[in-house]
Amino acid sequence: MSKLLTDDMDIRDTTLEVYLGGNGDYYIELKETKDSEIVRLATRISTSGGNASLDTKLAVANLYRSLQMDCIKS
Repeated sequence: MSKLLTDDMDIRDTTLEVYLGGNGDYYIELKETKDSEIVRLATRISTSGGNASLDTKLAVANLYRSLQMDCIKS
């Protein structure tokens, strides 16, 4: 999983997460913690068909890799 914590932590506790499902599809998820309750909104980007264009699929894959590199650096 690759994730990025919001730069507005003083306003809300939100994380952007991108992860790979078991079949290789990417999932983009926003996770917000508010009053000890976690709310998740996620969407799946199918890599073997689906609604997304090739450019979108590549962008999501690049975002995933970029966020992984951020996690490694910190």
